[in-house]
Amino acid sequence: MKNKDQITIELHGKILYKVKYKINWSIVIIPDNILIDDYHGRKGHIHTDPKNHLIREPIKCNDLETNYKIVYTHIENNKGLKLKSLIKELKE
Repeated sequence: MKNKDQITIELHGKILYKVKYKINWSIVIIPDNILIDDYHGRKGHIHTDPKNHLIREPIKCNDLETNYKIVYTHIENNKGLKLKSLIKELKE
C-alpha cells in the first residue's frame, strides 16, 4: 500500500504538487514555495512565507480537491500566481 498519492503538473510557469497522505494533504506551488496544507492538527491553512513556516493563515475549506481546484483555476485564469488574490479566494 502506498503512503501517499501525488500528482505533479506544470501550468503557466508554475509547478503544482498535489499530495494526499493517509490522513493529511498538501498543495505546493513552485517556484514560489507556497504551501497549502492541513498538517499539525490544524484545518486547512496557507503558508505564505517560505522562509518562516510558522506563518500561516487559515482558509475556509479543509478539502484537498476543493482547494486544488481553486489554486488550479486561479493560476489558469491569471496566467500565473497573484498571492493576495489567491489567499482571498481560498478564504471565501
